[in-house]
Amino acid sequence: MYWKKVTTIILGLVFATSCNAVAQTSNESSAIRQGPEIQAIDKLRDGFLDAYEKGSVDALMRNYDKDATFSGTLQPFWLKGEREIRDLWTRYFAAWSKRRLVFRETEVRFYGGGVSVETGYMEMYMANEGKPPVATFIRYSITRYKSKEGWKIANMNVARLPGGS
Repeated sequence: MYWKKVTTIILGLVFATSCNAVAQTSNESSAIRQGPEIQAIDKLRDGFLDAYEKGSVDALMRNYDKDATFSGTLQPFWLKGEREIRDLWTRYFAAWSKRRLVFRETEVRFYGGGVSVETGYMEMYMANEGKPPVATFIRYSITRYKSKEGWKIANMNVARLPGGS
């Protein structure tokens, strides 16, 4: 019981501290983070973070292709298409009024000029009034293709890190 209370307090402090910080992306791989395509994807990631933290489903969905697929930490199956992915984010934002997402060690690789695969890690912090805060540590991959409108997510896969929350 004592450790449960201590853990809840620590998570609360981590969340409170993290909510006051600005959304971040990692610049650790600056040597490969050059050129207009990388800059475009960095800008999309920043927009994704902004939409996530504001709880804007419409803004978040502008990142995805209408036929995208998504596999996340909240369900054991693939979500297919705009309707299913939109439903997930709508329910998630309704369930967690306070949230913060941090991307770490992002790396983007290009294939054939029109396809990119981004890999890295995320820290996801969620809280609500009357609920203990939750921190989830994730590895992710995002496959994008270049459309007439710019880069679109074709597939996003997020998974909890082994041994983490």
